[in-house]
Amino acid sequence: MNSIALRVLTRILFVTALTTMAWPALSAPSSLSPDLSSTPLARPRISAVIDNDERILLTGNRHPQAIQANDRGAANGRLRMERMILSLKTDSQQQQALHTLVADLHDRASPRFGQWLRPDQFARHFGLAEGDIEVVSQWLQSQGFSIDEIPVGGQAIIFSGTVAQVRKAFHTDIRHYQIHGERHLANAAEPQIPAALADVVDGIVSLHDLRSRPMGKQIQAVPAYTSGSIHYLAAADLQTIYNLKAVHSSGITGSGRSIAVLGRTNVVLSDIQQFRSTMNLPASTPQVIINGSDPGLVSGDQGESDLDLEWAGASAPGATIKFVTSASTDSTDGIDLSAVYAVSNNVADVISLSYGQCEASMGNAAVTYFSNLWRQAAAQGMTVLVSSGDSGAAGCDSADLTTSATRTRGVNGLCSSPYATCVGGSQFADTANPSLYWSSTTKASDQSSALSYIPEVVWNESGSNGGSGLWASGGGASLYFAKPAWQTTPGVPADGKRDVPDVSLTAAGHDGYLVYSSDNSTQTQTMYVFAGTSASAPAFAGIVALIDQKTGYRQGNINPTLYGLASRQASNGSPAYFHLITSGNNSVPGRSGYAASTTNSHYNQATGLGSVDGYMLINHWTDLLPASTTTVTSSANPGVGGQTLTFTTTVTGSSPTGTVQFADSGVNLGSPVALSSGVATLTLGTLSLGSHSITARYSGDTGNLSSLSAALAQ
Repeated sequence: MNSIALRVLTRILFVTALTTMAWPALSAPSSLSPDLSSTPLARPRISAVIDNDERILLTGNRHPQAIQANDRGAANGRLRMERMILSLKTDSQQQQALHTLVADLHDRASPRFGQWLRPDQFARHFGLAEGDIEVVSQWLQSQGFSIDEIPVGGQAIIFSGTVAQVRKAFHTDIRHYQIHGERHLANAAEPQIPAALADVVDGIVSLHDLRSRPMGKQIQAVPAYTSGSIHYLAAADLQTIYNLKAVHSSGITGSGRSIAVLGRTNVVLSDIQQFRSTMNLPASTPQVIINGSDPGLVSGDQGESDLDLEWAGASAPGATIKFVTSASTDSTDGIDLSAVYAVSNNVADVISLSYGQCEASMGNAAVTYFSNLWRQAAAQGMTVLVSSGDSGAAGCDSADLTTSATRTRGVNGLCSSPYATCVGGSQFADTANPSLYWSSTTKASDQSSALSYIPEVVWNESGSNGGSGLWASGGGASLYFAKPAWQTTPGVPADGKRDVPDVSLTAAGHDGYLVYSSDNSTQTQTMYVFAGTSASAPAFAGIVALIDQKTGYRQGNINPTLYGLASRQASNGSPAYFHLITSGNNSVPGRSGYAASTTNSHYNQATGLGSVDGYMLINHWTDLLPASTTTVTSSANPGVGGQTLTFTTTVTGSSPTGTVQFADSGVNLGSPVALSSGVATLTLGTLSLGSHSITARYSGDTGNLSSLSAALAQ
């Protein structure tokens, strides 16, 4: 048996084992798997013999800066191109079935609501058929490549080889380019594949080392917790400003939930431990998952990952934080590898990603790859939070490399998918009267000084708004994705396109985030202040973990609920889940952007729906559920001393399940009673002589709000 056949057989046995083994609970509303009996299995689609002379061009697989003006010569043919990702294609039948299934999994009225898929289930129905994966893998091997991994999900093949093998297999040169003063590798032309593979291959995610950039800015080492009119943000400040303290006090801390932070460096765990100790957070050390070889400590990325790990835990101090990290190679961004690992291994309830690259730079293959990956995550119940970017409307320019925009408007292609929640940046409007919002001293116990919520405007510290460079909240319209049906609320433009961001939290260097990090030449632990939407995304990921704990189950794609609640707030005025942002814009030098508005105040393309009142959002997350009605009756009223009485509760709603707690004058009568066909009964023979006030409280479920009956005078 050849090596590729053995590898495919091993994968078949592995997937079979995944199907039959006892999986840990995925915290879905139902322990049942969804009914997939009417969903066909993936069918083989490669019918023609592979002829290397009959080829098609894969468009959208070449970086726009790999141009002749930047060319500095051919790469050595022996240079290794490690862990390239071949993105695989679903057919139209699979696309439609998956669209329907994902909608059902997120529809509270559907019997399949919350019955999240396992990765192996996703692979069998919505990945490439095993036989086709074998054919593509054998072709890659015939070109001299080695197969590193076939991620569970059937959407990609990870393979390695040399520059010479890439040239032979894909008919494109790999060359050196000088871009922004840095030396890079990239393919000089669009790659080609045999025409026989056209129906199953989307493209190669990247053949270059022009990687996504961290969406954060390390500003300075911090000598103290306050500096003049600047009040640096401690964990307890975030909790105060966004109304999370009462949530934590009620026991909702993220306990039992998990957040996966994606990275491409290793970290010094004592940095995160010191942050939690200084901020008076409970001791907890992130779990580090190294996918492949250890990337070591990568300058610039290390501080970014410290920021993400520390602030995800600041919002959800009881959550388990998992750090999934992969080394970057000359052909593949470690972030891409970490993302596919986290999803195909169903690592956590929530994914936080604070890197980005504009859609135009990524190209069709990479944008499609991430959207398909995030769709698989949604089908598995995972919620994906991604930073919107730090270059304002000029998303194709890097805020840390240029002071004026040189390219067109653009948005982060890692978050423009409808299956990701894109998190933008706001800025506190506190300079006119800081004493109204901040104490003059910090608490020694947790370094906090915030007094209350602080009004917010669009984050813009660019040269267009009295700052420098392009630093502002990323946002705008997607080049690739049409407007989803759920993206509708006052202010959403009628442009037919997916607009981002979806929501925001503070991101400004003014009142920036405190971070412990050893990301310096001496690896000395230092406290820094950071800005950028890199902080907004993990902070909001923690809020989603709190929602997961409060509801008791994973949420999957939260965008439909966010926009549904926004529309409810717009029509009713309350509850105020969102702090509306009605001032500012994300215009930067050289590129006009998008403005907040007082007339269309519920959405803008700079901060989305605004920031959140954490208490209101978490405690009213199920407000879109239909109401239920609970009534209670007695078998005899009045009753006779010593007589056995049976109290019957009837709950009406959308096929209600759950429990009913009977009470007498507010004192519980026994344990909760499970509903059966909407009815629960309690039989008692011990009521004392006199008058009693009997009530029944229905617990609610994933499709119905809880309710309390009127009191029955017994």
